[in-house]
Amino acid sequence: MATIKVTQPDGRTVDVIQRRGHLSYCYGACCCGRVDRGYRAVPVDAYKEEWLKRKLRKVVHLTKGGCLGPCSLANVASLEFDGQSIFFQSISEPSQIEMIFDYIEAMIRTDRFLSPPPELAPFTFDYYDWNSRGQRTGNASTNTAVESENR
Repeated sequence: MATIKVTQPDGRTVDVIQRRGHLSYCYGACCCGRVDRGYRAVPVDAYKEEWLKRKLRKVVHLTKGGCLGPCSLANVASLEFDGQSIFFQSISEPSQIEMIFDYIEAMIRTDRFLSPPPELAPFTFDYYDWNSRGQRTGNASTNTAVESENR
């Protein structure tokens, strides 16, 4: 775990712990967790309980936030890990959150980004067009490369 010094505009220097990843989940915006609008509840406590229980505070940051999009999928979470992005959808059960944290710990143990395990894969999607644009422009697609390594 590295610490960097960041100088703020007023000249003060602050020590910042660099992390491997950041898990964000949507809650209470337009759809996620809005049972009053017919959507499933977001198990907010499960996110924090798993994060604390696994002692990931200085490795992966956790944020409960507003809309991550796309609203048509609801109960969305986003994981940035080792420069890679993966999104999860329809996360409404504590067991799904446990699988997400198992996945994070597997990546920490192997010291690299991994494709999601089969039991978590149905809940993932590629929100950004980075991979499809990379293939069109000749840049290597990281997710495709990772998937190839895992085969």
